Amino acid sequence: MVELRRAPRINVTWRCGIKLSDGRLLMCRAINISAEGILLISEENLIPSRSYPMMVEIPSIKDPKEIFRVSCKGNVRHVVLSEGNYRAGIHLSDMSDVHKELVNAWVSMADKKFS
Repeated sequence: MVELRRAPRINVTWRCGIKLSDGRLLMCRAINISAEGILLISEENLIPSRSYPMMVEIPSIKDPKEIFRVSCKGNVRHVVLSEGNYRAGIHLSDMSDVHKELVNAWVSMADKKFS
């Protein structure tokens, strides 16, 4: 199968936290990630076009028990209500180069599946 999206994605089940404007931390679950963004499931609606400070727990490629807590900024692109939860597509930015490399390493695994 050939991946036609601009940025290939890989399915994941990673924990995320989003800091809301009222100071609360909203825990979410990432369901896929690309080099540019993340799709997550949230119990609360996120506002499209708004940026939120966030954290994503990403396992090491070599040892999945080792978890990296990746801080970044997430700009909400779209939100869809689905089965009582919200599915939010978020563009990621302000991530360290080391963490970008980690995300790219995971995404490269998706490239191998489609080759």
